[in-house]
Amino acid sequence: MENTHIVTRFDKDLNEIETLLVTMADMVATQIKQSAKALQNGDDALAKSVSEGDSAINKLEERIDKKAIRLIALRQPMAEDLRSAITTLKVSTSLERMGDYAKTLSYRVHQVDNFTAIKPVLRSIVEMSDKVAAMLDMVMEAYVNRDLEKAMQAREADQEINDKTDALFRELLTYMMENPRNIEPCTHLLFISKNLERSGDQVTNIAEQVHYLVTGQLLEE
Repeated sequence: MENTHIVTRFDKDLNEIETLLVTMADMVATQIKQSAKALQNGDDALAKSVSEGDSAINKLEERIDKKAIRLIALRQPMAEDLRSAITTLKVSTSLERMGDYAKTLSYRVHQVDNFTAIKPVLRSIVEMSDKVAAMLDMVMEAYVNRDLEKAMQAREADQEINDKTDALFRELLTYMMENPRNIEPCTHLLFISKNLERSGDQVTNIAEQVHYLVTGQLLEE
């Protein structure tokens, strides 16, 4: 009877943590899309909102980590339960980093105003941000449902982000070669695209954690 009570309590505490993780992921996905929208529209107010919103994500990560560490310390879980608790720490770290990338993007809103070919480039960046947000939604659904197939789909989708980053790099390099005045704004745009690529990498990290959670095996390249 005592063991049943402990298991039930562990499941309840873990569910609370995973609910917080889903909330955190929703906040991060919004930040990613809003930061790209602020860049596209030159919207200072929206950029400021994204920057200020990052602190809420950081506080939520801290809250999740404290709960997870306390859960491990008090319940002393074994096997699959231990994997579940450890995975929450890994996922929260990836989400926090994605929030940081969105905040960094928001800082660069007015660093590209004098770039004449900005509209098509910004469309590409918005498309990338929407794709990363969709990947994040997919991988978090996989995490909650322990859906290995969906996690791998999210992981494979990262290749599209990598391809878009490479294409954008070549496009921006052409603009820089055409006119030295384009070098500074294009450099900012390169940093932005690279941060979106890194966000995609964090989605991949979460997908790999889902694989570990479900199978107990680390995913090898």
